[in-house]
Amino acid sequence: MYKFLLNSAGDGPLSINLVQIMLLAAVSDGKIDAEEKQLLQTYRKLYPPIRDITQDELDNEKVNLFNKLQAGMKLTHIVEDLGESLSTDQKNTGYALALEICAANFEMLPLETELLDLIVKKWKIKSSIVSALNLSLNLRYQK
Repeated sequence: MYKFLLNSAGDGPLSINLVQIMLLAAVSDGKIDAEEKQLLQTYRKLYPPIRDITQDELDNEKVNLFNKLQAGMKLTHIVEDLGESLSTDQKNTGYALALEICAANFEMLPLETELLDLIVKKWKIKSSIVSALNLSLNLRYQK
């Protein structure tokens, strides 16, 4: 089930795309909360597909994302661009990671929900995947 991720660990576009998806989720409400920052760092250190990403690379991706947003690039285009090189399984993983980052502070804000809905729509995430991930999220992130 995870073979596609392990074969791509730290290797090229998948790792960068996953980092970008998580960063986009973290900044979707206009700021990166402490919990989101901590979760990003934990994934960067431990999650096989991105653990070879250096702090400098993560910081560069953060700057790239902020530059795109400051230049007025629409979220729709950013999400579409990120999804272009991902398989269906990788899109599902990206969505799951974005959902996890958005929930990290135990609060789901409207701008975060809008981003997640956009990802589901643009990447055509199946409703069964969305339901399963939301159930898992609700069980783990109760206040």
